[in-house]
Amino acid sequence: MTGMSRDNWAFGAQIVSAIGILVIAVVTFINQSNKEFQDEVRAELTGLRTELTSIRSEMHDMNTRLGRVEGYLRVSGNE
Repeated sequence: MTGMSRDNWAFGAQIVSAIGILVIAVVTFINQSNKEFQDEVRAELTGLRTELTSIRSEMHDMNTRLGRVEGYLRVSGNE
């Protein structure tokens, strides 16, 4: 009976070890997937920030031009 009990313990230890290895593999895979996703999101956000900066610059330029035109029209309208 003790021989059977030792075999069961050895088998149980193998099962627990296999489950532990699977859990570690799954957690590692999930962390790697999350890191890749975070890198993609960071790249997209960087692109969006660049575009917003460009749009802001264009709007500033357009407002400057509009201000010049308004000033010119005021001067021309007063004459």
